[in-house]
Amino acid sequence: MDVLTAFQLLCGVAALGVVNLFASLATVYGDRATYVDQLMRDMRAQDPTLDFSASTMDALMLVALGMSALIGLGVTALYLLFVFKMRRGRNWARMLVTMAGVLMVFLAVPTLFGLGAGGGAGAMVSGGASILQAVLSVGAVVLMHRTDSNRYFLPAVKEQ
Repeated sequence: MDVLTAFQLLCGVAALGVVNLFASLATVYGDRATYVDQLMRDMRAQDPTLDFSASTMDALMLVALGMSALIGLGVTALYLLFVFKMRRGRNWARMLVTMAGVLMVFLAVPTLFGLGAGGGAGAMVSGGASILQAVLSVGAVVLMHRTDSNRYFLPAVKEQ
């Protein structure tokens, strides 16, 4: 029962990860003019002979946002694969999901104290999703490591 509840919490973590991803991308997309200007300044500082137009840099920024979305969705799919393997009793998957949960908690701590947060609705949604991910992860990790859950992850004893 604890493993099933942990599985459900971890599916919620994955869903919140997608919300966090798209809220972050929306925030960057909304302020992409600033990012394009910074990118152009950085490129000119490295090589003054390079001369790219703002429209070229804007297109590059859109491609980067699209690639970020694809990579983020790929990582989420891989995470869900581990979550489903954990539900089937694979101890290695439980360990990987536990490590991912601990990482989410550490990454959410600065958000909890408002460090590094930008303004706007996208940043607030992203921060809220990050904090909720950490809370759900802690609950799932605790449930995955209870006594009944530990027995669930033991290899089956083979009859002779």
